[in-house]
Amino acid sequence: MVDVKKQQEIDLYHDWKKNQTVGSFQKLYTSMKPLLFEAAKKASYGSNIPMSAHQVWAAQNFQDALRTYKPTSGTALQSHVYNAVHQKAKRLNYLYQNLSHTPEPRAMQIGLYQNIYENMKEDLSREPSAAEIADKLGWGLKDVNKIQTEIKKDLALDYTTEDKGFFESSIDEEILEYVYYDLNPEEQLVYDYVFGKNGKRKMIKLNNKIDFEGISREVGFSASKVRALWTKVRLKVEKALHR
Repeated sequence: MVDVKKQQEIDLYHDWKKNQTVGSFQKLYTSMKPLLFEAAKKASYGSNIPMSAHQVWAAQNFQDALRTYKPTSGTALQSHVYNAVHQKAKRLNYLYQNLSHTPEPRAMQIGLYQNIYENMKEDLSREPSAAEIADKLGWGLKDVNKIQTEIKKDLALDYTTEDKGFFESSIDEEILEYVYYDLNPEEQLVYDYVFGKNGKRKMIKLNNKIDFEGISREVGFSASKVRALWTKVRLKVEKALHR
């Protein structure tokens, strides 16, 4: 008996192959996302690279896997995608080996940071803020920020965003730092992604508007909650500006 989900994915694949629309691709990606992340997870064992980076890499290589699939080969679509993405996922460890060449004490710090980060993310059901991680590790915020920045730099998996962020042209850095400590952990996360602070990439669209949906995917909140949190952050920033 043919697996219903697998047959649906085959149908979605043929629809995408025929029409090449964003909608057909997104439907197929959504259906196969658990398979992609499983392939990424397998390649992440023993890696110094965060699981989140492996997941991004898997998503980036998904379309290539679809393009190389040949229905006449006799291989199932799911098997082809899993194997192709898994092979690319293993290559990520070879492509970005800078972390493995970090001096041993620093490598230990990075490993400790990643373990705490993943555990806190699982316990909180969201991404922990830099301040929460610092408290858990007993480190200074600058130490956490430095490691987050190093990891992001070594991975080189940045997305193209507008350099000039919302508010940034008129806000003094000292005011931003002052406001940060007046925020709760969830607000701090949104703050980090809007302003590109504490090792987070700035989530601003090319039209200079905040990418609420993108932040939602990163932190694990709904887009509406991210908007509500940003409203609170913005009000605190405006209050600080007028003091």
